Amino acid sequence: MLIITGRAAVSDANRKRFLEIAEAQTRVSRREPGCLEYGFYEDAMVPGQFLFVEKWKDQAAIDFHFKQPYCLEFIEAAQQLATDDPDITIFEVQSQTAVEP
Repeated sequence: MLIITGRAAVSDANRKRFLEIAEAQTRVSRREPGCLEYGFYEDAMVPGQFLFVEKWKDQAAIDFHFKQPYCLEFIEAAQQLATDDPDITIFEVQSQTAVEP
């Protein structure tokens, strides 16, 4: 499994538009083959700071994802709306363990 995290800081003036494009990106990405999970969240302590968390089956799924026109359009729009360059990191997960309370 591969996990992608993305971070973007957005000004209050651009927040509404960013939420619109992030929601659209999330909806279409969740329907892609190989997408295990896809979500975005706003930091409760830092308004306008968004975190994307994505889980993908394999590299082929990520390659497919990043070639989709809607993904390329989202990245370009996010770059224009963000206050600085968004950060995207891919993690390769070798194993996982569920934590029981």
